[in-house]
Amino acid sequence: MKTLYTRIVIVYIGTVIVSIIAGLVTIYLLLESKYGDEQEQYLIKQGQSFIALYEKRSLKEMESIMDLLHKSMFVNFRLYDSSGLLKTFGENLHKDEQISPQKVEQVIKGNVYREDARDRFHPIVGLPFQKENKRYALFVYTSDESALEKGFIQIVYLGFFCVLLTGSLLIAVASQYIIKPLKNMTKVTKQLAKGNFDVKLNLTRKDEIGELARSFESMAQDLKKMEQMRKEFISDVSHEIQSPLTSIRGFSKVLKHKNLSQEERWEYLDIIESESERLSKLTENLLRLSSLESDHHPFEPETFWLDEQIRDVILYTESEWTQKKIEVEVDLAKQRIEADKELLKQVWINLIHNSIKYTPEGGRIRVRLVKWVRQVNVCIEDTGIGIAEEDQKRIFDRFYKVDKSRSRKSGSGIGLAIVKKIVEIHRGEIHVKSKPGQGSTFIVTLPLKQSRRKYLK
Repeated sequence: MKTLYTRIVIVYIGTVIVSIIAGLVTIYLLLESKYGDEQEQYLIKQGQSFIALYEKRSLKEMESIMDLLHKSMFVNFRLYDSSGLLKTFGENLHKDEQISPQKVEQVIKGNVYREDARDRFHPIVGLPFQKENKRYALFVYTSDESALEKGFIQIVYLGFFCVLLTGSLLIAVASQYIIKPLKNMTKVTKQLAKGNFDVKLNLTRKDEIGELARSFESMAQDLKKMEQMRKEFISDVSHEIQSPLTSIRGFSKVLKHKNLSQEERWEYLDIIESESERLSKLTENLLRLSSLESDHHPFEPETFWLDEQIRDVILYTESEWTQKKIEVEVDLAKQRIEADKELLKQVWINLIHNSIKYTPEGGRIRVRLVKWVRQVNVCIEDTGIGIAEEDQKRIFDRFYKVDKSRSRKSGSGIGLAIVKKIVEIHRGEIHVKSKPGQGSTFIVTLPLKQSRRKYLK
């Protein structure tokens, strides 16, 4: 009983046995109801034929005739008169006391007797008749088990036995068909545990087992992607942390040289300070992203003017876009929104900061707020370097950079991942439209109100 195969086979055989027993009982009850009545009528007809024949024959003549006929008639006869048993034609009853003197006397007096002797398949019928002014009682009954009855019972038993045997063999084979893919899944599970995610079940079945197998393969591919992302994450984090640490360590060693000029010393100290800030910001962003993805980050919605918040962020970054002589166009419809004010502020800071970073001097940035019935769209459009189509699908992945050189100026690649997560927390969406050399447009869609489910999270 330790294997599913054994359990399926045992349960099926048990079910077949119970079904056979129920079938036998049902057949028995149906036959007893119908066959018993027909058997009784048959005995009466045979008894009447015997009486008609006996009225024209003597007792000795009847003996010779009935010796030939009773076997083919599948019935037996007992003839009584007022003094007792005269003759038995055929087999004796299973129990002679079943026909008591009282019953014989009752029939001789002219009453028809019916009795369920052992069961409905073996009734006894008593018929009265007269011959030469003498009263007789004729009892008619079947043999204990006639050849016909034996044959019928054997056929029924043989049929049910064949059903049991054939069904057991078929379920033994069919169970292998059911269990085989499950065994394959067990093997695949062991492969997954060893880190081998390139597994295939190659199962084309359309039933629940096939659906489970396809889900299993899909899970293996998802695990493979997660493992690949984990390795990339570790590699990216290591690279991002190692890069500023290498700079800090290198310039710290240079500062030990006594022959450095004061100007060079300050320059190297500025680089060390810049790399330290970069490392601090990277750590801060990693902690923020981890907190957002843990679903335990505080979410405190409040109602505020969204257009005023975006305008404040644009003013906050004024020194950056004025330094690059970037023209900023603002078209903000007045709109109140229910959201986490501090989290949304981080979205606008990151998006506007990216637009400034990748827009060349003399370029243009346009920020628009469009309100709808139940949602609002914020579009941040720039005339920057643009994003290739293959990169647009991954720019929201953490540590992914369009700039493959990974220079210090390209950032850590976490900002857009934080933006997307904050937008998702607000049950919103973010999309990007861009072409290389033609700028980029980030479109953020947010609901005007947050559902109560979010509050209870």
